[in-house]
Formats: sequence, structure tokens, C-alpha cells
Amino acid sequence: MNGLFRKKSLLCNSAHCLHVNNANLPSENVKFILAVIVLLVDLLAFSTKYYTYFLIPAFKMKNRTIVLNPRDTYRVAPSNDCIVIQENGSFSVSAFVKIPVYKSASEMTQDERIDFSKAFTRILTISRDPFKLATQMYVVNKDDYIQEIRNKLDEAEARYADLNAKLGPTGTSPDLERAKGELTMWRNLFDNVSKVRSNALATFAMVTANAPTEEEATAIALQKAEELAAGVSAALGVSAYVMNANEFLQLIEPEQIIPFSTISAQMEEKTASLGV
Repeated sequence: MNGLFRKKSLLCNSAHCLHVNNANLPSENVKFILAVIVLLVDLLAFSTKYYTYFLIPAFKMKNRTIVLNPRDTYRVAPSNDCIVIQENGSFSVSAFVKIPVYKSASEMTQDERIDFSKAFTRILTISRDPFKLATQMYVVNKDDYIQEIRNKLDEAEARYADLNAKLGPTGTSPDLERAKGELTMWRNLFDNVSKVRSNALATFAMVTANAPTEEEATAIALQKAEELAAGVSAALGVSAYVMNANEFLQLIEPEQIIPFSTISAQMEEKTASLGV
């Protein structure tokens, strides 16, 4: 009797412990939530390891504006031939000298390459002040040129349509043939210019001057640029000159190095090639 009672007690205790353990086990929903959290933490760890440079600006982004540099950006001087940066109460003014290069090194013979290299070496000794010598490739913004061609094409189409309407479907005349030829010319030109991307390569030198006032710094920078342009012209036998804002902004401004319209066109072409 005591043994039977003892067995019943053991069974009751086992059932109670099993009930308690089952109650402590997490449900399926809790397991799923924990698995999702672990997956998110794993993805965050992977992302922060390889993409920190992208995530940190994204997390700190406010109103979709990211400040890459707290300093004031440069501005173009009123003379439209240099850029001005004000910092710590002084002014830094930079002017740009265009160095025309009419022949590529791939088109030169070995002796011509040696002479060309020696000429560029002489450029480095022209000025006692440091200056930047660089070559920059940029995309030619052909929007205005394409729009002009488009206007000419519209005029040619309207002129051809008027002559064709006057003469009828079977009529012909030298003016109609001339209008048809002009229409074909503008249409072919528009198709070729619109589909092909044009790049340009520019070689330039940049000189910088510092002074307490903007006028003084501008005068010094332009003087240095003129002296450098004269020395480069004599060394290379080309007509070097001080660039204006329309020219040097194509070399330093990202929106002009690769215009937004060109980027959009490239994205559309890439999307079309992928069949999206």
C-alpha cells in the first residue's frame, strides 16, 4: 500500500514537472520572433562590416541633405576668371590656365614623345610658386546643341509638309526635293548626336594665392596665372590662356563634369539594355 502510494506520488510529481516545463518552453510565435531578431542582428553585423561608409551617412541624414564638408564652398569671383574661398579671415583665390594639347601621345613617334615629355618637364620649372598641373576628362553637355538641332529639324519638317501639301501627293519641284534633302540631313544629324556620348580631355594648370583681402588675392592669382600662361606658351609653342568660369567649372564641378541629363540618359540606356 505504501509502495503504491509512493508510485502515485512519483507519477504526480513527474506530471507536474512536465506540465511546468512545458509551460516554461517558448511558443512557436516567440521562436519565430527570436529567429527574426537574430537574422536582423546578423544582417546588421554584416552591413556594418562592409558598408559602414554608406550606412553612417544614411543614419545621420536629415531632410535628405548630407553635409560632406562644413566649410563654405568656393564661389566664382566677380571677374568670372577665378574662384574664391574665405577661411579664417583670409582669402584663397585660384585661377586656371588652359594648356591646349593638339596631339595625343599615341599618335606620336618615340622621339616626339621624348621631346613632349621634356617640354612638360620645363613647365614645372617656369614658376617658383607651386601650382597644380592636371588633365581632366569630362562629358560634353550637348543639351543646347541638341535642342538647336531639334528646332532646325522641326522647321525642316514644317517646310517640307507645307510644300508637300501645296503640290499634292504626285507633285514634285526642286524646292520640294531641296526641303526633303534638308529634312533628311537634320534628322540624321539629330539621331547621331543624340545617341553618341561625347567626351573631352582638357589639360590645365591651377595657381593659388592667399591674401588678407579678396581683391589682393585675386590680383596676385591672376598675375601668377598670366605669367604661367606665357611660360607654357613659350615652352610648348601653344596659346595658353587664363580660363573663364564657363571653362574651368567643367573641370572642378561634378554636375558639369558629368551633367545630370547625361547620367539620366545613361541610366535609361542601361535599363533598356537589361530589358527592364
